[in-house]
Amino acid sequence: MPTATDTLAQGPDATVELDDAEQELVAAELAALLPALSEERRAGYEALADAVDEGSVPPELVVHLQSLLELALQTARARKLYRAEGEKILTGVFRRTPAGRALTRQLGDINSALRAVADHELRSARVGMRTLGHFTVTLRTDEATLTLAVRPDGMNVESVEVLDTA
Repeated sequence: MPTATDTLAQGPDATVELDDAEQELVAAELAALLPALSEERRAGYEALADAVDEGSVPPELVVHLQSLLELALQTARARKLYRAEGEKILTGVFRRTPAGRALTRQLGDINSALRAVADHELRSARVGMRTLGHFTVTLRTDEATLTLAVRPDGMNVESVEVLDTA
């Protein structure tokens, strides 16, 4: 079975393999969701339930897995029901979906940008709101200004300005 690192390196059409603990939690979330779905939406999630039982979610069903995990994680349902350990397990599965891999890349970009201001004296830090749901975090050091954009779908580097110190 591929490791999480192997799956992260795969392309957008990768199969997501599930271990026993992952299968159990994803199956529990599906059991809660399926009765609430309309007939036209149910078929994809029923196919996902079958795939989860097999321990392998094929590429064409990963979008349903991703949506299920987003719902469980963003609403804090996973933490409420399964505590931190269950939330950690479901987050690990999410990281192996296309959205999870994209988020991992975003975080890598942000951490790279933050290294530009590391080891410099922080002159100011400010949080601003562009509009509802779109916030910025601006860090100014003696040599650079870094602005991060924070939106409901993630966070990214909005700008990096190297200040003229001459």
